[in-house]
Amino acid sequence: MNTRYFWDDAKRQGNLEKHGLDFSDADLVLTSNYRLDLPSERNGERRVQSFAYVFEVLTVLTVVFLPGAEGLRIISFRRANRSEREVYHDWLDHDWLENNGDDI
Repeated sequence: MNTRYFWDDAKRQGNLEKHGLDFSDADLVLTSNYRLDLPSERNGERRVQSFAYVFEVLTVLTVVFLPGAEGLRIISFRRANRSEREVYHDWLDHDWLENNGDDI
């Protein structure tokens, strides 16, 4: 079953101008086998921040979204900052490899 993504069009346009990334490409992170999901809360909303190394752009990208019955509402899509990349790479080197190392 495919997950539906939706967003506010003005927010999408602002994100595209600021970060050069289109919400419609968020599946590059959200469908990755190397995806790390972390809970996040902002403005009283329970969000998820996902990280993945995206080979098409050779960097770690992050997507923030709100899960819901209708699908995932994309809030932000950008390149991960240095500290976020460090957390991601630490997870990849330890937790991901520990759980998936036999598959590689």
